[in-house]
Amino acid sequence: MWPFSQQQKKEDKCDRMMKRIITGLVIGGAIGSVVGKKLLDKHDDDTDEDENQVQ
Repeated sequence: MWPFSQQQKKEDKCDRMMKRIITGLVIGGAIGSVVGKKLLDKHDDDTDEDENQVQ
């Protein structure tokens, strides 16, 4: 009865898998950049404290 219901394109398994991989890489990269920035900031703060104690 509905003409558009049968015309829906079914995605291949490969297409879905590639979308998930790309999405995972993007989200993983964003999380990695945030965590890396926090670690570098913490390391920088620790280094500054050590230099102040020596002088």
